[in-house]
Amino acid sequence: MKKIILVISLVISLVLCSAEKTDFIREVLAKNDGFASEGKGTTGGAGAVQKNIFKVTNKKEFVEAIRNRKNSEPKILMIYGTIDFDTDDNGKTLKMEDYMVKGYDFQKYLETHASKSSASKSLKEDQEAKRGQSQKNQSKNITVHVPANTSIIGIENAKLKGVDLVLDSDNVIIRNIMFESPYDYFPSWDPKDGKEGNWNSQYDSISIKGGTHIWIDHCHFQDGPETVEKYFGRKYEHRDGLVDITNQSDYITLSYNIFENHNKAILIGSSDSKVGDEGKLNVTLHHNYFHNLVQRAPRVRFGKVHVYNNYYQSYNKNSEYSYSYSLGVGKNSKIYAENNVADIEGRDYKEFVKVFGGKELTTINNIFNGQKIDKFNESLVKVNWVPTLYQKMDAINEVKDKVLNNAGVFKNKM
Repeated sequence: MKKIILVISLVISLVLCSAEKTDFIREVLAKNDGFASEGKGTTGGAGAVQKNIFKVTNKKEFVEAIRNRKNSEPKILMIYGTIDFDTDDNGKTLKMEDYMVKGYDFQKYLETHASKSSASKSLKEDQEAKRGQSQKNQSKNITVHVPANTSIIGIENAKLKGVDLVLDSDNVIIRNIMFESPYDYFPSWDPKDGKEGNWNSQYDSISIKGGTHIWIDHCHFQDGPETVEKYFGRKYEHRDGLVDITNQSDYITLSYNIFENHNKAILIGSSDSKVGDEGKLNVTLHHNYFHNLVQRAPRVRFGKVHVYNNYYQSYNKNSEYSYSYSLGVGKNSKIYAENNVADIEGRDYKEFVKVFGGKELTTINNIFNGQKIDKFNESLVKVNWVPTLYQKMDAINEVKDKVLNNAGVFKNKM
């Protein structure tokens, strides 16, 4: 009798667990939860039939599940374990030499790009072309485009390592996944970038390029281990952004994520010349934990961006990710920041905002290092809009604990 009861209990437990997982993978963005709830809202692959629900455990399965970018049937990818995208179809790890074209030599690249180089122009151009082609080889291997009406959901210890996930379609949900930012083996040197020049890399963990109705929720973005190198006196920067939102993307909500230990976190609007972004780039960021970031949390051009109930934290002693700023006010940007909390060790509140040609910023009821700050920059005027798409504005004294206790991945959704 006891054995029968035990078996029945086990069956009931499995049924309930299966029902819970089914509910989780089909969850949609709630009404009024940020800009991604605008209009028809964001449902991802919630309507997927059984044949379009994929259990994904490796790169090959991931790519196969969404290979047809024109297939807009609702689909759900359930992610199990770590998937490394710097691998071939057989799972073999790929390194710099596997992507490098014949004739490319990094030492020659340095020699030809040095400020007082005696190398010929043709040799410099040859090395630059081969660097660029090597970079394209890596890009082809790690870049994956996500079709419309797709949900990518972490189920058990889900991690996407080294992927450049491109969202250039409509109605996509990404939840409960660890992201290790892609490692560019072939950064380029630009002597005109800044006063001293800079190394620039490609690839973001998520690149939203023209995508609409996107919900990224309860994910965790960070760098992987690397050795810090310097050439021409500047850091050899192997990693670009975590989430970049460009090319007239619209109706985006980023909620309950962790962004940490990284330089350039979130870019909204790629260039002052991209005037087509005007009226687009409507983005909401709420209940995110911005931890040990150098800059861009977010950095905005053109976009109307609601930043509320987020927690910012940075340590002055962290030299690798030395704090620069959080909110970047760029051309025609319209940021409305309210009820955020920032603990930025050893920094003044005026450093929280950096102006890149923008003229508008509204900041209301924000706390910086224990002090309420309503105006971070006297030169900026208030934006001419008031957010309406949000569910609940948490009291400022509740924000830190709520974010620390709830942001990032859930427990396994088995």
